[in-house]
Amino acid sequence: MKAPLAAAQAAGGGPARTPGGWQMLNDAGLLGAHVNIVHGHALDDVQLRRFCDLGLSFSAAAESEMSQGHGHPLTGRLRTFGRAPSLGVDLESVLSGDMLTQARIALGIQRSLDNVAQRETTGAIPPTTTIPVIEALRWVTLEGARMLRQSHRIGSLAPGKQADLVLIRADTLNMQPVHDPVASVVFQASLANIDSVMVAGRWRKRSGRLLDVDLAPLLHELDASGRRIAAALGLQH
Repeated sequence: MKAPLAAAQAAGGGPARTPGGWQMLNDAGLLGAHVNIVHGHALDDVQLRRFCDLGLSFSAAAESEMSQGHGHPLTGRLRTFGRAPSLGVDLESVLSGDMLTQARIALGIQRSLDNVAQRETTGAIPPTTTIPVIEALRWVTLEGARMLRQSHRIGSLAPGKQADLVLIRADTLNMQPVHDPVASVVFQASLANIDSVMVAGRWRKRSGRLLDVDLAPLLHELDASGRRIAAALGLQH
């Protein structure tokens, strides 16, 4: 039996396109763990708490939200209610699809917001960071699986789950010295450090090389697509 997937609902920082829409969905009993809210900046605290209580999941795209004027990601507000977001990119045509970068940016933004709040309250820099780096790694692993309602299959390594592995080289200059592996992965690692990737027990990348894929035609298609879109928009390419 397949687990039901989540239904995503975008809620940006602007005015609602359907005023009262959330209340209508709530009254109809259509809100629950199958609904994933993307962005969610316009939600007030009462709505956010209600949705957390109903088991809805949330996704933040911190870098995109910061660039597009949505507002600050929901990470801190969700944390107040004992919840956490999964992370996304939103605009892969403009921004990197590297999830470690997204974790780093989301963590940095929320720590900055917390630091500013602390200084406004006490006039001093906080004695320590407010969010442990392990939480940022969970945003792109465990929370991503939870958002998809696939925690029983993916998101972590455990007996009974499919074997998904990402091997990161720690012997390169940008990774040295490694004192805290989790912090090194989130703050230092880049795509260049990804040595091998296994998906469901099958190696898809090994020793720095993609397996069983011919990139040349794919790159040609991407280039042609980009030129076609730029021409349709009247842009120089």
